[in-house]
Parts: sequence; C-alpha cells; structure tokens
Amino acid sequence: MVHSFQALGTTWWITLFDEPATAAAIFDDIGRFALAFERAYSRFQPDSDISRLNEARRLDAPSEECRAILTFGKQLYLRTNSHFNFLTGHILEARGYDANYRFTDTGSDGLTPGNPVTDLLISPETIELQHGRIDLGGFGKGYLIDLIAERLQDTHGLSHFLVNGGGDMYATSNQGEPIEIYLEHPIEPGRHISTTTLKDQGFAASASHKRRWPAADGSDVTHIVGEHSDDGYFIKAARAVDADAFATTFLLIEPKEQEQLAQQENLAIARFSSTDGRLFANQLFLG
Repeated sequence: MVHSFQALGTTWWITLFDEPATAAAIFDDIGRFALAFERAYSRFQPDSDISRLNEARRLDAPSEECRAILTFGKQLYLRTNSHFNFLTGHILEARGYDANYRFTDTGSDGLTPGNPVTDLLISPETIELQHGRIDLGGFGKGYLIDLIAERLQDTHGLSHFLVNGGGDMYATSNQGEPIEIYLEHPIEPGRHISTTTLKDQGFAASASHKRRWPAADGSDVTHIVGEHSDDGYFIKAARAVDADAFATTFLLIEPKEQEQLAQQENLAIARFSSTDGRLFANQLFLG
C-alpha cells in the first residue's frame, strides 16, 4: 500500500507492507500531521513559529516540540564541530532562496551566520534569537520523517513500512526483510548509480548540484552555506534526522574529519566522486 502527498516543498510516499483495514484513515492522519508540522516550523510559512521568531527575534510560550527541535539544532552544531549551522536563513534569503523562490542573489556576500550556542537562547518561557535567521532545511525533513515513523508505530500499531520524504527515508522492513532502494545520480536526475538496503534505518543524500542558481557576478550560488565539496554523499544512520543532517555536513568537511565523525556517530557512508563518477562506500554502507 502506497500513499503520496505534498509537504515541505516535496513529494512524500508512505509505503505500508502490512495491510491494515484502516489504511485510508492512517494515510489521512499522516498527511494532516505532516502539514501541521510544516505550518508550525517552515520558514516559508509566514505565520509559523520559525517565521515569527525570525521576525520578532522572540517567541513567548513556545511549545515543548518547538523547544525540542531548536535544541536539537543547537546540539547538531556541537556534534559537528560547528560545521552544521542552522542560523543561516538570512544568507539563503539574500541568495534568493526565499518564500517567493526568487533565486536571485541580492547581496549575500559578507553576511555571517548566527552562533546557535550563544545567539539562540531557549527556556520554557521564551526563545530569543540574537543574530541570524533560523532555517530548518538541513534537518527538518529528517526530523519529520522520524516523527511520522514513531506515529505509524505507536499510534497506528504498524511494524513494516517505509517513509520517503523526497528521497530522505526511514524504513523498518518488509515483513522482516531489508528494503532495497536506488541511489540517484547526484548530477543526473532520474539515473541510478547503485542500490543499498535499509532495515530499521534512516537514509539521506545531499549534493550541491541539486539546487544551484546564478549570482549577480555570473558565478553559481547554492543552498549550501560555506565552502563545500562538489561530491555527493549518501548516509545511513539510526534515525532519518541524523542521516539528513550529516549528509549536508559531509559536504562541508575534509575526509579526515568525515572519518572521525562517521566513527563517532556510527554512520554508514557512500561518496559519489564528481571528478571521476565513481562511488566509494564503507563497509557499514554496503552491509
């Protein structure tokens, strides 16, 4: 059983390998759940908690879920040695990646990210943002995938499913068997370069080629803020949110630090080389 819907600017697919009699109601619930998440946390939604915090620099009486999401983002900054920074929304907007999708750089040079540790202050009573603007694009989709997986298991009592949010995924199994997925070529959409399997794992892919547009000086700008590799990365992790965040992070760090983070976070990694078109994978990824 497969159901698709739109949320967070992409197509989602929910595949159930069980056959519940209430499948239609389950799919309806998951769709509404995803749209509620988007309304609350997308910077492209003008009335979301994130948009209100970005504009007013303060959010009073934040929900427990909102505090948890932003705390997770702060922790990612520390877990990745400050490479993953979600206080870059103002830079992306200046580059043209805004709610109107202008894709015209209006002067992003010289803008600096906020510091999630010192510029984002979270308490039960209030959240304050002192510099930068929040963008959850680097991990929000993975975060929602994990919430949906939890809802399918705990609320609907399902055991065998695949949640696919625009290519980022979480899979349990197909009646106990691993689920095979295709790895899309990072530069040539629609072409697959290999396969891998998922079983109780999250998966994500990231490449700077996915979103590029011309800057005023004739160069290209992307959705990746900072010096980055042109290679593509495929990550498997225990949770989709970790796979999502680290797939982006690996574009920003050197091989030695990639190896250290992979061991520290128990990540399975494959790298697509943009120079020779080869795929390099560690044993965890192949297993």
